[in-house]
Amino acid sequence: MNWRSFDWFASLDGGFNAPLALYWWICLPDGRFHIKREWKESGVWAEDLAQRFWLITRDDLGMAQRPRYVVAGGDIDAKHGLKGQHWQTVYETLQFYGLPMKRADKDRKNGWYRLQELLRPSPYGTPWLTFDPSCTYAIRTIANAPSDTDDPDEVDPHFTDDHGLESVRYGAMSRPSPTVLLHQRTMGGAGKLLQEAQRALLPGVLGSAAVRRSA
Repeated sequence: MNWRSFDWFASLDGGFNAPLALYWWICLPDGRFHIKREWKESGVWAEDLAQRFWLITRDDLGMAQRPRYVVAGGDIDAKHGLKGQHWQTVYETLQFYGLPMKRADKDRKNGWYRLQELLRPSPYGTPWLTFDPSCTYAIRTIANAPSDTDDPDEVDPHFTDDHGLESVRYGAMSRPSPTVLLHQRTMGGAGKLLQEAQRALLPGVLGSAAVRRSA
């Protein structure tokens, strides 16, 4: 089965002088998730962000389905929206361009717990969350994020190169659910769904073990 037929969503840590970090998440039918694409860049105006989002989605990834949502945190309330209307926030401009926006749950500790759970091995032989090898920024920031010396369940507040990490945390905390296949009820069987999901993943995806090796 082609992974392009699965549901998907995106996570965004917004920024302007600090870089934005945007990720495309594929929702596999067996409950796993695969981050297929990464975009990190500084100095991007909100309307340019929105237009390029749709270009990457359509032209680079070939995805015809609309996202379930785009969960966003970071500098999304900064007022550098539509040109000539600088009172409009980034969030409002992205909505204007048709992105189905959703505000991120910024609960940090539960977010780190959830992300750690997703990086644990699933019963299917891979972590619940895997990354395309091209997602180098997310892989690096997750691997290198230090714990706070005063609170080991928190990331060190002095670690500022965390935009990819934050964006992935927002995605993890958005309560994503698996793709439900149309023929799931009739064809049934966990084995069948597992085979379809495994075929959808391209070889060489990175999970928690590979992230640890890249540190």
